[in-house]
Amino acid sequence: MELLLTKNPIVGNLQTTSTEELYKQLVEQASDFNIATGYITNESIVEIQQAAQYRLSSPKGPMKLNLLIGMNYIEGFTRLQYNAIQKLHTYLAEQNIGKVMLSPKALYHGKMYSFLLGSQCLASFIGSSNLGSFVGTSQNNIESDAVFTNSDGNPINQRIIELYDQIGVSLSDIPEIKEFTTKSNVLLDGHDHVAKISSAHLKDLVCEKTGIRCEIPLKSEPKSNLNTYFGAGKIKGRYSPRSWYEVEIVISNKLNCPLPGSKQIFTVVTEDGYEFDCQRQGDYDKNLRSSYDLKILGKWIKGQMENAGVLEILEPVTDETFRRFGKSKLMFEELKCGKWLMSLR
Repeated sequence: MELLLTKNPIVGNLQTTSTEELYKQLVEQASDFNIATGYITNESIVEIQQAAQYRLSSPKGPMKLNLLIGMNYIEGFTRLQYNAIQKLHTYLAEQNIGKVMLSPKALYHGKMYSFLLGSQCLASFIGSSNLGSFVGTSQNNIESDAVFTNSDGNPINQRIIELYDQIGVSLSDIPEIKEFTTKSNVLLDGHDHVAKISSAHLKDLVCEKTGIRCEIPLKSEPKSNLNTYFGAGKIKGRYSPRSWYEVEIVISNKLNCPLPGSKQIFTVVTEDGYEFDCQRQGDYDKNLRSSYDLKILGKWIKGQMENAGVLEILEPVTDETFRRFGKSKLMFEELKCGKWLMSLR
């Protein structure tokens, strides 16, 4: 047995392998991945479908994936979450590699995960990590998990299977859910490397525009820009997924963009009161990214599209998405303090 923590630089000296790093290693090896968790996030659903898709095209063959969600049926799904698990369940069923189950009669708040190779247990986890923390898509929280390898993991795997039998009902056997919670994607609240500024301070900043501005068209290329998620993995030949919210805005070299270049970090202030750093990289400074974490800029842009009901999880951004959204450009306006006001137009 080994005690693990989710990845966070503050506790980096306490372990050599994080929960999510071990998870990625096991995705490469396992024939079965069993999950019994309390809550799910949009990003975590994207992550595990991506893992299943990766293994379906791997020389090692498919990985069967079963997921029990213990809290959301009774406490409620957002429409976006529900649509995402429907897509995941349909995909698993069509490929004959697993299913999504809900707990309609009891609230289950446990968190257990197991990986098998054939009939042999590779590793089982139990601890505080909901699915988002386990697969490494959640922010901030430092979660703690215990991992049991080989035969030591059998009792946890067996308990997961027992829970499937006792409280799990396949999504196919549950009447369609038609009422949803109204909670919207809160975009960047609590996100690492992002500050929330007051409305009064934002109002003062907006009054300090210098008149220098830049308008960058957003693009709908199938595997880059806002659709980086659909591109190749970060490391060829290994499970190294792109995040759903990872983006990289390409600035045309024909555009006379006054934003700082040559990898200089500059601070943007968004029209809804977030503040974070960005930088330009690549040939001719053509690639605009959020610093430290490529998901920050993407979550701010794609999250607004999701909240507006024009973008679903696992769907690409298209020209039709922009048409329905009514916005297709990023506007940057220089402020006297040296920061840049960013808005969608």
